Amino acid sequence: MKRVLVISPSAVTQAGLANLIAEESEAGAEPKWQVVAATPSFAGAASGTVLGWNMAPAADCALISWSADGLPDLDRFLDTELPVVALLDDWNDIALPDLLQTGRVGLLPAQASGAEIVAALDAAVAGLIAIHPSVFSSLLTLNSALDRRDALEQPEALTPREVEVLTLLADGLSNKAIARRLHLSEHTVKYHTSAIFAKLNVTSRTEAAIAGARAGLVLL
Repeated sequence: MKRVLVISPSAVTQAGLANLIAEESEAGAEPKWQVVAATPSFAGAASGTVLGWNMAPAADCALISWSADGLPDLDRFLDTELPVVALLDDWNDIALPDLLQTGRVGLLPAQASGAEIVAALDAAVAGLIAIHPSVFSSLLTLNSALDRRDALEQPEALTPREVEVLTLLADGLSNKAIARRLHLSEHTVKYHTSAIFAKLNVTSRTEAAIAGARAGLVLL
């Protein structure tokens, strides 16, 4: 029989999850999971104020009901190397790269059934990532939104001549020196400089040089 540590700030939720696991485990040919302890948080258990943390080494997996405020125990969980199944109402605003990289996690909606919870527990202890379809849809939506935001934040492409001006500008040359180097009028250099500032969304030559370096256009 495998052992699970239930973590939730709500005693009612702790009891409800424990009952779901017990009912689903007893419904099978043999018991699958046993709740070894229930605790409000990893942090509280670590301080010795609640039962549960000392049971973590004896647990095969943790079942955590996180609040919509985020993942307050994420760092402590990552330190335990304990597989985890996490339940949350809204995954849209949660940053999960560290959690997913562990390769031992299940992501479920807060109202997941006992069968879904047990299946995710089994997957997590096997070193797999189990993501409920509704959570997966939320993650795809979030990823698409981030891609659109990043696309909007990309600076407008500079012309080859503007890159030349930016390169000399980053080297500290004045408009007059740039004009001589590129065989342009000083007025034309000022025009290109204004265009560079607008495209890079900067207001000074120093900011332009830094933005150009970040975009890989110039070397500082």
